[in-house]
Amino acid sequence: MDEPQIILFIGDPYRCDRALAKREEEIFSGTAGGERRTVYADEADPSSLGVDLRSSSLFSSRRHFVIRGIERAQAEAALAAAITREISDGTFVSLIATELKGKSPILKACRKRGAVVSLPAPRGRGMTRAAAGILAERGLEVEEESIDVLLNRTGGRLIALAREAEKLRSFARTGGLTGEAVERLAFPNAEQTVYPFYDRLGEGDLTGAIAGIRELDEDPTLMLSGAIRHLTRLAMIRLLLDRKTPAKKIGGFVGLPDWLARRLIAQAKLHGIDRLISLLDLAVGLDLEVKAGRIPAFDALLKLVFAATSPQRPGRG
Repeated sequence: MDEPQIILFIGDPYRCDRALAKREEEIFSGTAGGERRTVYADEADPSSLGVDLRSSSLFSSRRHFVIRGIERAQAEAALAAAITREISDGTFVSLIATELKGKSPILKACRKRGAVVSLPAPRGRGMTRAAAGILAERGLEVEEESIDVLLNRTGGRLIALAREAEKLRSFARTGGLTGEAVERLAFPNAEQTVYPFYDRLGEGDLTGAIAGIRELDEDPTLMLSGAIRHLTRLAMIRLLLDRKTPAKKIGGFVGLPDWLARRLIAQAKLHGIDRLISLLDLAVGLDLEVKAGRIPAFDALLKLVFAATSPQRPGRG
């Protein structure tokens, strides 16, 4: 068996779990049984874990320690020391993280051993293909438009999509699913974030945007900064549309998965480039006034919302 004793999977949770399952199958192949222990990094005691890794099991010849949430480790340096010391034969350690900073002691230690496997989330059309693959593995045939619905419902998280796919398989009698069926059966489990507010802003929906501000109770300064980024994306997409760029290529140009790019394309089509530039000018000006203390952030945010949802050309006054 060529499996390394220690390995760090870092990136998309679904892809990491798939790689983890394959590694565990290899670790336990050819044995009567194996022992798996799951530890969460924020609860791990580095000292006790180090003792466990250096001891031998009385019940199995191979052990697999899975340590999840490495990015939340409280004593990362001590944990790195515990897992990179010499460990007993037949003991394997798999570390799981969504992201780690370059100065992370665990990342540095695993890189030194050549034991880092990077599994980033798919981008652009890769996300749609990955989603279609998950559905196909479960015998489900879904149109691309319905895949977009499912990605929206799951916040573009493949691990959540896989869970929904298991449920959808139970309801699909012939393997085919319509968009209406996906809308009806897929539970909206994307985390509540500020992004729906940005969508309502881009759609020119005054009622929805105001409702988003009220329901989220987010810091208006951060919401204003996010609105500037959103309008910048819409302006970039509008420029690409005006240059007759094929819609399927726009996601790649602006660094967005296709399902999200399609959503923003629909918003950008509601505005001309001159209007988006004027809105950006207004937004940046309001942001500067907030930072100078001349206007409360909440008032500035409301001014931008009213301008973006008004059919009239925005101005600063």
